[in-house]
Amino acid sequence: MNTHEEHRGRQSSVPECGPSEVDFAGITPELLAKYDRPGPRYTSYPTAPQFHPGFAAGDYASALESASRRADEPLSLYVHVPFCEARCTYCGCNIVISPRHGPELAYLDALERELALVADRLGGRRTLAQLHWGGGTPTYLTPAQCERLFGAITSRFHLAAGAEVAIEVDPCVTSDDHLRVLRALGFNRISLGVQDFDERVQQAVHRVQSLELTRHLVERARELGFGSVNIDLIYGLPYQTPEQFSDSVGLVIRELAPDRVAAFSYAHVPWIKPHQRALEGLPLPKGYEKFRIFAAAAERFLAAGYRFIGMDHFARPGDELSLALDAGNLHRNFMGYTVLPATDMIGVGVTSIGDVGSCYVQNEKNLARYRKSVDEGVLPVERGLARSAEDELRGAVIRRLICTFQLDFDWVRQRLGVDPETRFAAELEALRPFADDGLLEIDSRAIRVLPRGRFFIRNICMPFDAYLSRDAGKQLYSRTV
Repeated sequence: MNTHEEHRGRQSSVPECGPSEVDFAGITPELLAKYDRPGPRYTSYPTAPQFHPGFAAGDYASALESASRRADEPLSLYVHVPFCEARCTYCGCNIVISPRHGPELAYLDALERELALVADRLGGRRTLAQLHWGGGTPTYLTPAQCERLFGAITSRFHLAAGAEVAIEVDPCVTSDDHLRVLRALGFNRISLGVQDFDERVQQAVHRVQSLELTRHLVERARELGFGSVNIDLIYGLPYQTPEQFSDSVGLVIRELAPDRVAAFSYAHVPWIKPHQRALEGLPLPKGYEKFRIFAAAAERFLAAGYRFIGMDHFARPGDELSLALDAGNLHRNFMGYTVLPATDMIGVGVTSIGDVGSCYVQNEKNLARYRKSVDEGVLPVERGLARSAEDELRGAVIRRLICTFQLDFDWVRQRLGVDPETRFAAELEALRPFADDGLLEIDSRAIRVLPRGRFFIRNICMPFDAYLSRDAGKQLYSRTV
């Protein structure tokens, strides 16, 4: 979906707005309450709850072999390092808590075997446009182990010129030696988890991290030549208030000056992550109060010159995400917003998710089963999904909305081969209340999400999700607010 058609001069009942403009001031408590409901974040469609164990290792092998025939197309590779020394109580990631080091050695062995299994089935298709290490805590690995893992990857794949090579780090366990080695290997983007600098909040979520430590690592990363620094924040944690979180954001802007910021909504899903129950006795902001925390943070970022990219992301005007937003070629996948899409994304490591051909595949979540599979020479698949033509159609529409804040009907006709006003008549009707509330416009040419509606982009995508009605009543998703 690289094509973007401008719609200059169209008739509209409101003035044209730029793709990053957003209006938080127009959101009232009543409006927020109307749309505050559980819903997906749409890093995929169909979303992960639809994956099933009927999709097995043989299905993934077939998908990889089909992908091998597109030998000239680059790949994305995600590597999951699950280990953490301690658990943060807000965490929603798939992790393995190991205060003592040692288990990572056998895991590196298993990763190397999985990389070999995948590479063998991809044949000559070995170019990476995007490499991302996530976790867990990738810098749980020692610098030498990072070198080992990187060598295992580059002995089987090669990085394209200008490839995005990114890593997520926890400043509490990341050393100057880590940064030096990672930069020498070729990593050019780094994302540091912060969440909040308020000490009371940090104590509540078991993630104590000083501004001084974080600032040192950011400065060192820039000295070493990392081209982009991202900071992750979380709003909706215990004891947060609009004023307090705005102060933390001010420190991020003034002391760290990141190129990108992800201000994630805390997803409270204790039925999936039981350790989150530890937060339930603490004052968790909800509803309009939680929204006010995000709005206060957004206002600080916007006033400092950052642009609202979408959902919960901000970037400086010259950042690649900002440029892609303007050009209409922003993309979204399991690694979030991206500007370097590849037709296929490979995931390696326990619990990792890949997107190959028309299939989603997720690896074993159990570390022992994962290692057993690769030891036996079997792709370690736990579940997945082969997308139907209907899934592909709806996924394309959802991605277009979430990445461009509009859906041009001519684009749908030309790129997807259907007439949207006929094919999605029920969905367009379901969006009428959003139009009545001033969140979007619908006319004969397009759906256009208005500045006030951009905070509700997840809700706006949901009418196109054919699975939500089937899953009504099930606890599957965090709330959209």
